[in-house]
Amino acid sequence: MEKYKISVIVPTYNSGLFLNAFFDSIMYQSIGFENIEVIFVDDCSDDDYTLYLLNLFDENFSNVKSVLLDKNNGFPGKGRNIGLNLANSEYVIFSDHDDTYTPKAFEVMYNTARENNTDMLITNYYKVFPDTRESVKTVFNGENIIVESVEDDTRLFSIDPAIWCKLFRKDFLLEKNISFLEGMLAEDLYFFIVSLFKSSCTVYLDDFYSYNYNIRNVEGDRSTIHIRNKKYLGKMVEGYFETDKFLTENDLTQYYTKIFNMHFIYWITSLIFSNVSDKEKIELISYINELLKKDVEIVPGFNERIYYGLTQPILEDDYKKVVKSLNAIKRYRYILIHLPKNYFKLRSR
Repeated sequence: MEKYKISVIVPTYNSGLFLNAFFDSIMYQSIGFENIEVIFVDDCSDDDYTLYLLNLFDENFSNVKSVLLDKNNGFPGKGRNIGLNLANSEYVIFSDHDDTYTPKAFEVMYNTARENNTDMLITNYYKVFPDTRESVKTVFNGENIIVESVEDDTRLFSIDPAIWCKLFRKDFLLEKNISFLEGMLAEDLYFFIVSLFKSSCTVYLDDFYSYNYNIRNVEGDRSTIHIRNKKYLGKMVEGYFETDKFLTENDLTQYYTKIFNMHFIYWITSLIFSNVSDKEKIELISYINELLKKDVEIVPGFNERIYYGLTQPILEDDYKKVVKSLNAIKRYRYILIHLPKNYFKLRSR
């Protein structure tokens, strides 16, 4: 029999001061800290303070494990898989090291999951900026749902795949052989999509906010969402290919566009605002283009008017023209950002 209600699995790397706030948010959960297991899996940190805190938590709390890897993997998938295999709980949740949970997060999630015999429970979350906190808005507009299959409500594909606001029945993941991709990104997208299709009961609570997602974008302190380099963008594409492979092998390609469209828009937007060279952009477009072509064949322009001109060069494998168009979009957006707010009103007079 499982010892804890929930295991919180946390990959860490040079987490420093963030760990204190994160750990406090776990300790003071309304469900009771004694009902929670925390498993840190550190990806070979070289920050002494991070290692000090991990050892301190491990030594002082019987419900905390700190696993120190002897080789840096560079991505969170391996740490999450290790934590899942170590978990001694009924449910598991996977968190980042630099965010926090709301005080009643685990109580609401656990009780709702138990009441409905849920394989996967999903909640909404807050985006936290240095000066403000925003509630994330979704197509559900506050509606909560319970489905036996994702086919019952494909709006679920539009939910952010971020893994930290999703609670899983541990035995469901083990029985269905669901694990994270290792050595690449978009591992959360893959894990979420596979879980959605294999779950026999999924609950989504659009009106409950369980997580504070801290967004930082200053030099020397950036959230992963703001890291845009060739390696990062390429590793995302690797994860996209693995997700596509799962859909193909399981005869689920009819959902391809519903799943990928918004992620391709995010990837292209990230490429536009990255600092990678045109040569690297061509390499990245040539790598992902096989996937993009399947999307734009159904949804020209990705449902984004500004991207409509990309459709033909993508279909023709004209990578140089794609990059030329991306650079033009970047210049156009830069101009819009720096125009006076009342520019168009003044022009219409």
